Amino acid sequence: MLELVIDLAALRANFRQLRQWCRPEVKIMGVVKADAYGHGLVPVAKTLQDAGVDSFGVAYLQEGQRLRQAGITAPILLLMGVLPSEAGAAVQADLEVALFRRDIATALAAQARQQGKKARVHVKIDTGMGRLGILPGEVLPFLEFLAGLPEVEVAGLISHLATADWLDQAYTLQQVREFDALLRQVRDRGWSVPASHIANSGAILALRHTHLDMVRTGIALYGSPPSAEVPPPVPLRPVMSLRSQILQLKDLPAGSSISYGRTYIAPQPIRLAALPVGYCNGYSRLLSNRGQVLITGQRAPIRGRVCMNLTMVEVTHLPEVQAGDPVTLLGEDGPARLTAEEVAAWAETINYEVYCLLGNSNYRRYTGA
Repeated sequence: MLELVIDLAALRANFRQLRQWCRPEVKIMGVVKADAYGHGLVPVAKTLQDAGVDSFGVAYLQEGQRLRQAGITAPILLLMGVLPSEAGAAVQADLEVALFRRDIATALAAQARQQGKKARVHVKIDTGMGRLGILPGEVLPFLEFLAGLPEVEVAGLISHLATADWLDQAYTLQQVREFDALLRQVRDRGWSVPASHIANSGAILALRHTHLDMVRTGIALYGSPPSAEVPPPVPLRPVMSLRSQILQLKDLPAGSSISYGRTYIAPQPIRLAALPVGYCNGYSRLLSNRGQVLITGQRAPIRGRVCMNLTMVEVTHLPEVQAGDPVTLLGEDGPARLTAEEVAAWAETINYEVYCLLGNSNYRRYTGA
């Protein structure tokens, strides 16, 4: 009744576009956390590794372990770092770690010593995100501390941009200047930090001078801009689509109420199509009385509240439709298209969340392998 399709050919095409956009010497990290933004961790990573991605970024230890078990050999960075209790598993799986705590560094060093390995880390700096990371003034003392742990190899510095998806780039440029200054200080002290990176999808697309040694791309890989304010300078193809079918057609008289809470009262006779999709499928309840779907290439508005398993749309203007006809909730229907950005606007959220909710709530079918 519901089909979520992941187009791996589109994923490869997006990676090629980004590869051509970046300078040849810039490495590309494919960010595949959150189950590859709902697109499927292992299939996406295997496709990108075959396409030539340089490394991967995940959030949690378990994601990195899954990739290793699936045969992914490229470097993998744990962007959330690890807990001290996870240090041994991270070293064993040859996972790189975003580092921002001394006790975690000590735990990594002890596990690396025990296993006869090196623990590779990327020191995470908070240049204005106000989230994870050490503050700029702590960077040199932190690196001096790490110098006393020979089992810990500092692969690079990492920071994250808070407003790279804004048209106004003033704050982003302020963060970049601070990061650049820190990077110069660190290298002047003798640390090579060869894999330093700050550019996310927004900065990759809009600020090429921020690419440095490596860039981290997430949302752009999946075919979406980071925001409407940063249109992609290269063509990107959406990778995810969601389709269903009309489960039932029904004609109701004027004054009829639709769905829970009677939030929509038909002002005139109305023809409704019941669709077997709801918030249990990640189709947000916030789309109630706001969203639209595509049927025979035309838009049909949602009427009433989105339910757990059902959504009602009006097809009064589409008299030829029948039960069983296909419905597009995300993707293309002939020349018509519904994008994640449009769905996100109706649900008062962002395209990232649309992909994660839909992708992690439904069985995925892969094409273009």
